[in-house]
Amino acid sequence: MAGLNSSSNSLLSLIDSLISTDYNSITEKILEYAINSAGIDGYIFISISDNNYLNLENGWIKSLNLHALNPELAGLFPSRSINDIKNKKKRSPAETCALTHEIMNISNFYAHPDLDTSAFSKFDEICNYSTISALVIPLIDRKNNPVGIVEFINNLDSNGKNINFTSEDQNELLTLCKLLTVTLENKKLGEDYTQLLESFIEVLARAIDAKSPYTGAHCQRVPIIARLLATAVIEQDSGKYKDFTMSDTDLYTLHIASWLHDCGKITTPEYIVDKASKLEGIFNRIHEIRDRFEILRRDAHILYLQKRLQNTDSKEKLQAEYINTVKQLENNFAFIAKCNTGDIPLTDEDISHLEELSKIQFVRYFNRMLGLSWAERERIKDTKLFSEPAKENLLQNRPDHIAGIYNYGELYNLSIPRGTINKEEREKINEHIVVTIEMLKALPFPKELSNIVEYAGAHHERIDGKGYPNGLTGEQMSVPAKIMAIADIFEALTASDRPYKEPKKLSEVLGIMKEMKNNGHIDPDLYDIFIRSRVFQEYANQYIKSEQIDEINIEDYL
Repeated sequence: MAGLNSSSNSLLSLIDSLISTDYNSITEKILEYAINSAGIDGYIFISISDNNYLNLENGWIKSLNLHALNPELAGLFPSRSINDIKNKKKRSPAETCALTHEIMNISNFYAHPDLDTSAFSKFDEICNYSTISALVIPLIDRKNNPVGIVEFINNLDSNGKNINFTSEDQNELLTLCKLLTVTLENKKLGEDYTQLLESFIEVLARAIDAKSPYTGAHCQRVPIIARLLATAVIEQDSGKYKDFTMSDTDLYTLHIASWLHDCGKITTPEYIVDKASKLEGIFNRIHEIRDRFEILRRDAHILYLQKRLQNTDSKEKLQAEYINTVKQLENNFAFIAKCNTGDIPLTDEDISHLEELSKIQFVRYFNRMLGLSWAERERIKDTKLFSEPAKENLLQNRPDHIAGIYNYGELYNLSIPRGTINKEEREKINEHIVVTIEMLKALPFPKELSNIVEYAGAHHERIDGKGYPNGLTGEQMSVPAKIMAIADIFEALTASDRPYKEPKKLSEVLGIMKEMKNNGHIDPDLYDIFIRSRVFQEYANQYIKSEQIDEINIEDYL
C-alpha cells in the first residue's frame, strides 16, 4: 500500500471540498482521496438510513473505470432492512458490519464460507473482475449509531499486485472514515434542522389558517403561486426580467417567506378576520336591531287595538294606518339589513337615510346594567341612565360601544361606505404585517435566509408607494417581494371560503388584477408574465373550484 502521504495539491483539493455543502460530492471526494492516496483499487459506500435500511450510495473501481451506480450493476446491491438481515443464515460483509459495528479485514474474499459473497461473485462475473482483499469499516457516529459502511476493495502494491490490508493501512483508512462520519453527521444534522424549521413553519401557518374556518388554506397556497410565478419569471428570455435569476437558496427563502407572510395574524381577533357583515362581532348584531323592529311593530299593533277600543276613527282607516306602519317598518329594516351585508358601496344618501332611521325611538324597560362583565360596566359612566326605563334610538352609538381601540357603535358600523370592516378594524388587520415583521426579525435565521423578513413583510406594499406598512415604491421592493404581493392577492381573490364575498369567476379575478396593474398596485411586468405564462391557469386547474373557472382570452387581461 502506498500510504496516505499524498501530494499537497490532492490534500488541498480535499480540504477545499470539505467547505462545500454538497455532501454527496464531499463523500465521493473523501473516498476517492483515500483509494488514490493509498493504492486501493476501489470502494463501495453504503449508507444506513434513519429507518435502518442499507442503501447503495456510490462506488468506484479504478481499474475498470466503473461506478457501482451503473444501472446494470446497482441491482446487485439492493436496499435491505437491518431488521430483515438479522435472521439471515449468511450475511454479506456490509450486513455483518451493520449488525456488529466491527471492522472486517478480509485477505481472501471467497475463503469465508460463513459470508454471503453472492453479490460480489456476480459483480466479478459480469465485469471480468477478481475481488480478493477487502477492508470493511462501519461508520459509527457520536451517539454510537451506524450511519454507513465503506468497503475498500483490493489493496494493491506499487506493482499492482493484490496484498492484504495491514493494521497500519487499517488505522489510516479509519482516520479518513471518521472524517466521512463527521461529514455524514453534519449532513444529517442540517437535514434535521431544515426539516424541523419547515415543520415548525408549516404548523404555525396551518394554525393561523385553522384559527378561522374561513381563511381556508391561504398560508399553504400562497407559496404555490409564488413558486409558479418565480419560476415563470426566471424562464423569461425577453423583456424587463430576461436577466433575472434566483439561486436555490433564493427560491427556498421565498418559499419560507411565503409560508410565514401572515404569521402576524395570530394576534388578529377572529371576529375581525371573519367579519362577514358590518354588525358582526362574536355574533351578528343585526338581530338586536331586528328585535327593536319587532318591538316597534308590536307597539304599532297595540296602538291600533287601543284606537279601535276608543273608536278614534273608522275600522278601515285604522287598519290602513296600521298596515302602512308595518310596511314602513319592514322596508326600513330591509334597508338596514342590506346596508349590514356590505355587498354594495353606500352612497351619501344611504348614509343620510341611516342617520334618519337611527332617530326612531322605542322604550326600553329592562335594566341595561344587568348581566354585564366588570369590563363592560367600566365602560359605562352614567349607570343610572342605563338602569332606569328610557327611550332609546333605533340605531345607537353609545359610549359603552367604545372598547379600547374598537368602536362597536351600530350606526357607526352600518355607515361603513364599502365592505364590512371599519377604520379601527382595518388598522388592526394591517397591524398583522408589523407583527409579522417583528416576529420574523426575532428569529435567528441564517445569513442566507435573511431576506425572509423583507419578502414576507412587503406583501401589502404597492409599487406606487401607497401600500403598508412602510409605503415602499416598486423601486424599493425586491422582485421576490413583488411576486409575493401578486401571489397573496390572487389567492385571496380566488378563495371560495371567505364569508364576506361570493366566490369569484376567474375572469372577474383577472379583471380586478388588471385594474390593480393599471392603478399602480402591482408590478405591471410581473403581472404580464403571470398572465402570458398562464400561471393563473396552472394554479386554477388544481386549486380553484371548477365552477369558478371560465374561458380566458389572455389578450383581454393584458
